[in-house]
Amino acid sequence: MVMREAPNLAPTDSIARFLQRLKYLPTQSLPVLERGYLVGVVHQSDTLPIIAKPESERESLLAAPLSSIVVPSVVATPDNTPSEIGELMATHSVTMLPVVDEEGYCLGMVLASDLLSPDMPVPRPAMVGGMATPFGVYLTDGMHQAGAGNLALITSGVVLGLMFKVTLWATEALIHFGYHYGLPHTVSSKIDDVSATTGTTALMSIVVRLVSLLILLLLMRMTRLAGYHAAEHQTVHAIERTEKLTPDIVGRMPRAHPRCGTNIMAAGTLFFTLFQLASMLPNLDSAAPIVALIGTLVYWRPFGAILQERFTTRPASEKELVSGIKAGEDLLLQYRTASPTRTRLWKRIWCMGMVQNLIGVALVLTLTDALEIALRAHYHF
Repeated sequence: MVMREAPNLAPTDSIARFLQRLKYLPTQSLPVLERGYLVGVVHQSDTLPIIAKPESERESLLAAPLSSIVVPSVVATPDNTPSEIGELMATHSVTMLPVVDEEGYCLGMVLASDLLSPDMPVPRPAMVGGMATPFGVYLTDGMHQAGAGNLALITSGVVLGLMFKVTLWATEALIHFGYHYGLPHTVSSKIDDVSATTGTTALMSIVVRLVSLLILLLLMRMTRLAGYHAAEHQTVHAIERTEKLTPDIVGRMPRAHPRCGTNIMAAGTLFFTLFQLASMLPNLDSAAPIVALIGTLVYWRPFGAILQERFTTRPASEKELVSGIKAGEDLLLQYRTASPTRTRLWKRIWCMGMVQNLIGVALVLTLTDALEIALRAHYHF
């Protein structure tokens, strides 16, 4: 079954919003949902009388809620074949059928144009996420998993955990080295430690944290993850732009993506750095949280994009691009051929890959902490 995601139209939405959504879909009707459950459908033909009204009246008529024109709908079920859905459309003279489960939850919709013209661009997930692993690209639409498997995601967490530990050890070594040359013992490498808010100590703490971040970023750049990270982003861009998944096209896509986790790291670094800098200035110390928040909201995405392009990704090799393309093709195939079903929250969380990553990170941190304790006890330092 060629099924598309149903647009987010609620009974309280305006008629104008319904007409706006029609501009981007080859259909004359759309389902109306409330908390995901089908309420009915709205037909463009029921809005035509508005055209005959004077312009002075149109604005108020277009602002009316969809509940004023919603009507019951013939529906399809996940078990219906494309032929059966086509017969329903022909019998009832409709160009769209909602697909609902036994509870009336709308799983998506089927358009007549998709059944009549299979050579048209196939439906694709509205949003695709993914991760880089040492063994290839992992992609998901929140329901399906493609490319590298769960063990690869755990391994990716192990690599990240090792990089975090190496960064921590290197930073601590630099700080202890600095103590011998007059570095104040109050200098901290913790990003959320803002106890020192004035003077040279505060500036030194900021520098130490930025150096720590630079060490981590350089480690990321040197691993295989950076190339697969780029291939993952480029494949996601190509899917979201409905481009063909070929090495030439995918290779031209941007390496930075706005939903990358690097942006979260960029936001945290910006906030705490701006907070401490603002706290050092007499006229801004009381407004430091506001200054830091505004600065972060304005610059976190551009800063995150720079970090992605310069450090957490590097130009993907042909092998890495092929890994992303294979994962993308597998994901699209699953999306088009899998039986429609409602995705539960636990499934979406698992598909994100963060749980598997955290398992790997936790394993590394637990083992290295135990090793540190044993070494300190044995060598008495």
